[in-house]
Amino acid sequence: MRVVAKQRPVQVAWKLFSLAMVNHPEDYNAEPHNKGFHLERTIIAARRLGGNDAVEKLYMAIGDAQHGRREDLADKNVIVSCLKTAGLPEDLYEKALADPSTATDLQAEHEVAVKDMAAFGVPTIRKEGNANMGWFGPIIDNVPEGAEAVKLFDFLMMSFEFPNMFEMKRTRVGGRLGPQPVVN
Repeated sequence: MRVVAKQRPVQVAWKLFSLAMVNHPEDYNAEPHNKGFHLERTIIAARRLGGNDAVEKLYMAIGDAQHGRREDLADKNVIVSCLKTAGLPEDLYEKALADPSTATDLQAEHEVAVKDMAAFGVPTIRKEGNANMGWFGPIIDNVPEGAEAVKLFDFLMMSFEFPNMFEMKRTRVGGRLGPQPVVN
């Protein structure tokens, strides 16, 4: 998004959606989503300290750790490193988990995402002015850079001009993800 923001007038308002709340509504701390639930609570705490900018910095640091360096987000040292990269206090993760209001705020924000955007997965992207219309995705393998990132952004923004288009998929061929096996 950093590349796109240099070439397009875009402002991201980060909102949270919790897969733990979808997949384990009776116990948000249940595996396999408890890491995400705890990190989302930390992002709530980051927002309280530094607003949308802090959310973006922490989200990007977490993404770089998980998807870029393939680090384990269950490792507290990885989380502390992400907090430092984002310019946030190293103890914010522990403070967020000790504060029950972060879970309450996360639940409320998740419910708004479901209600206002009909969100059912991540990422969900909504363009300002398109009430109750968001896209689940894009799901990409190799993150585009430079001109390719801008082209993907433009494609996504153009797709909002077609409110009667609801879904578009293709098979996963090539890339790291490749075709996904069917499990019986």
